[in-house]
Amino acid sequence: MAGPIYPDVPKTEGVPAVKRSAENPGTAAQSKMSGDTITVTGYRDDEWGIYKAGTKELALKADSVISVGFDAEYRIADYPIEEGGFETYDKVALPFLSRVLLSKGGTLEERSAFSRTLEDIRKDTELYSVVTPEQVYLNVNIARVSIDRSPEAGAGMIRADIVLQEIRQDASSSFSNTRDAASVDTVNNGSTLPATSAASTDGVQ
Repeated sequence: MAGPIYPDVPKTEGVPAVKRSAENPGTAAQSKMSGDTITVTGYRDDEWGIYKAGTKELALKADSVISVGFDAEYRIADYPIEEGGFETYDKVALPFLSRVLLSKGGTLEERSAFSRTLEDIRKDTELYSVVTPEQVYLNVNIARVSIDRSPEAGAGMIRADIVLQEIRQDASSSFSNTRDAASVDTVNNGSTLPATSAASTDGVQ
């Protein structure tokens, strides 16, 4: 007796994309969102992932974006007043953190390529953008990477927990045409050898 044409397997993490019916090929490229797994298919307004800054190119091509987190912290400065009270006078935003949890399956070659790319961008100083449908977090760089391999996820599944930190690019002021020479910007002319005084050369032949 012949078995079913299309397999009856659950759509869950670790299960490869299979053809489930004639109308539904079941490929990862056509699946937008299944359960709590968001599939990356390319850059559009509703896509998720880590992109190279200023481009529509994914910096890391994973099978799924499992979760995206955002953490913003502020330092509130205050000063004491009479009768033991305090008055707030400033609030400073610290660089935010974004957490992206990716999963990658496929063949050994595909998983190896994913791991190599992750290792390369983990060490670089390039800027990236974390894209979600509602918000794009600009100018971030990888601060921490955690890799998880577990029996529950399957031996052929890599889960990469990536923490990215905001990189602030402050504008620098220029005072090169100032009226007072003491206010001109400092210029780095390289290493300078100390000058030898005349007294130190007396008697030296």
